[in-house]
Amino acid sequence: MTPLFIGPSRAARAGLVAAALGLLQPIAWIPAHAHAVVTEDSLAREPVKHGEPAHVRLQFNTGVEIKLSRVMLVSQGDTEQAVPIRAGNKPGQLLVSLPALAEGDYALRCQVFAADGHLTQEIRRFHVGTAARLK
Repeated sequence: MTPLFIGPSRAARAGLVAAALGLLQPIAWIPAHAHAVVTEDSLAREPVKHGEPAHVRLQFNTGVEIKLSRVMLVSQGDTEQAVPIRAGNKPGQLLVSLPALAEGDYALRCQVFAADGHLTQEIRRFHVGTAARLK
């Protein structure tokens, strides 16, 4: 009995796969900047001083939507407090205003939207006072 359908040969299937991969290859060359990642912060060069309000600069690898982003100050006991943010002088720069802080360990929990709409969360730890800094 003769089969009603004879599938493509192995060589033909290999050719179809190669053609499909050839069509997808240009997609691999498109750069992916889908997430706003902190590339630099001012915490190392300008430590937050005990008892004084401070500003922290966060530089992202892409533009961020300030109105859709937020930064929380995390202190001992995982207590969170929203802190004011505004755009910096450079594209992708965010300025964070901190209140006067007591000595201790803190973190900034950033939730930012990249200019292309992707949400990114990042935590930056820092220490206020004379004890060893967090790594």
